[in-house]
Amino acid sequence: MSDKPSAGKQVVSVQMPTDLVDAMDRYGESIERPRSWVMREAVASYLAYEAEKDRATRRALADVDAGRLVSAEAVKAWADGLDKETPLPLPKPGQ
Repeated sequence: MSDKPSAGKQVVSVQMPTDLVDAMDRYGESIERPRSWVMREAVASYLAYEAEKDRATRRALADVDAGRLVSAEAVKAWADGLDKETPLPLPKPGQ
């Protein structure tokens, strides 16, 4: 690997609303980091969040396909009982 600072990196240009750029700059200044660092962290965080959301959706769809469902009525009954002295147990699939 090269010792050049740009090794393994690529410059990307994007147009953004001025207020968003200003917010990034303010945040970067508050934590003493440059705009480029804030942008890299924001994109990495967004991609990790979206990947986890996709995994959760796929798990949920697999549960639906396998019939592991809880009826809306069972969830409502459970939620309605949360403020009672003895709340109902968490509903299980098939209820």
